[in-house]
Amino acid sequence: MASPTSAFQDRNAHIGDLVIPCIDVAKGAATEPAALPGLRNPSDVVEIAQSYAAGSAQKLFLDVFDPWEAIGYLPGLLNNIKETGMNLLVSVSHGLLPSVRDLGRLLEAGADVVSVSTAMVEDRQTVEAAVTEYGGDRLMGVINSRQVGPGAWEAYIHDGEQRAGTTSQSMAARFASLQVGAILANSIDREGTGQGFDLDLTRTVAEESGLPVIASGGCGSLPHLRDALREGGATYVLVNKMVHNGKHSIAEIRDYLLADSLYRPGS
Repeated sequence: MASPTSAFQDRNAHIGDLVIPCIDVAKGAATEPAALPGLRNPSDVVEIAQSYAAGSAQKLFLDVFDPWEAIGYLPGLLNNIKETGMNLLVSVSHGLLPSVRDLGRLLEAGADVVSVSTAMVEDRQTVEAAVTEYGGDRLMGVINSRQVGPGAWEAYIHDGEQRAGTTSQSMAARFASLQVGAILANSIDREGTGQGFDLDLTRTVAEESGLPVIASGGCGSLPHLRDALREGGATYVLVNKMVHNGKHSIAEIRDYLLADSLYRPGS
């Protein structure tokens, strides 16, 4: 099946494209109420998404915690969010992918990209079949990593609860062989710390794969975003708590990156 233009091919189209806000979702609602101004319902995923879109976000990552058999609400939710014009990156049940048909349903409902992580280790045949049917750019690899030594990381699956039995570098090479649209390089060690991204990890994944890399895990300040893009070899940066809790807005992040003269629309 022919694939539309990749969600990851418009990197220089707009400064907002570099920053990808994330909404954690369970049972159709945000797992924690958002502290964004003007929300009527702080747990309403569509309202939160609209707020991010108003701040010039071009992409949105929906991390859906529910198992696949419990996401009957998701197609309708995706349809509603798609009206914002953002590209939608979707993960279900920590990167599982039951079948190619399940992937197709999400794509038809409005997902631009569906992420795989656990599936890449436990059911690679389904992932490969999905690439054959829809193209690698409709998938996004996720590598959850724990550092085990200087320049060495171990990959984890099932939301970081189980060893994948391979290194993060090897996982990056596997995703590169399938030419997925991008790889989200998440540092489990840095999650929730606010200490900044693991720049060595993002740089290593980018070099190993040759694919666009999304920095994830540990962001707590605006300079952390700049550092990931400038020094960490990241193409994009994922933001969650720092925007969800109202500490920084998407528009503020956009203006900061513009003022820093790192990237400018069309540059």
